[in-house]
Amino acid sequence: MKIGPTTEEQMRRLSREWRQGEHVLVSGATGSGKTRLARELDRIRINNGGFVVAFVSKLRPDATVVKEYAGWTRWTKMRKRPKPHENRILLWPKVEGLPAREALPIQREVFAEAFDIISQHGRWTVHVQEGLYTCSPTFLNMGPDLAMLHALGRSADITCITEAQRPSHLPLILYGSASHAFVGRTRESADLKRLSEMGGKVSSRELGERIAANGRHDFLWLPVAPDWEPETVNLAK
Repeated sequence: MKIGPTTEEQMRRLSREWRQGEHVLVSGATGSGKTRLARELDRIRINNGGFVVAFVSKLRPDATVVKEYAGWTRWTKMRKRPKPHENRILLWPKVEGLPAREALPIQREVFAEAFDIISQHGRWTVHVQEGLYTCSPTFLNMGPDLAMLHALGRSADITCITEAQRPSHLPLILYGSASHAFVGRTRESADLKRLSEMGGKVSSRELGERIAANGRHDFLWLPVAPDWEPETVNLAK
């Protein structure tokens, strides 16, 4: 999927306004373009001199990782100090070939250590690809760890980019601390209620109407800044 000139202009505008230490949520169904959009956000932070680490929960390589993250450096464990050229990191625990029940504790241990290191050193951009998998008690149960990074964000220059199929699966603090949200199609009232509380710009009803009018690869951009109106981002044009 290649973004068009309108979306490129929107990303340039975001780049000028989005500061290190400010967080972004990206939600949408499978196949909607969440990863493509999140990769644009990664690129903005890297172009602005940042270091990005993407938390990968995949049990085996797929196109989402191999294609979208070609050229990134893979770490199987978090390191305290990256080399100067290592500004694009895939934190991907070594779990290929393992059954899920054996992979889960390894992922949890690696990610927990990474959260600790990042909170101590700051200045990272943390891209969580699977927000539900990371936060749910059924899987990694690391919602409190992600919430902590959001709480520390501004003071430690930590930026979080969090992807999730549904925003209501994420800890509440992610909404109170986010500077921007990009929302794909959803009709769930729990999702709309939480999102409508970001900045207080639109009601959940209006939000639902605007999202329902969007296409498969559209995202409604919700900035928290009071002088910035919501707008549609289309990845397919």
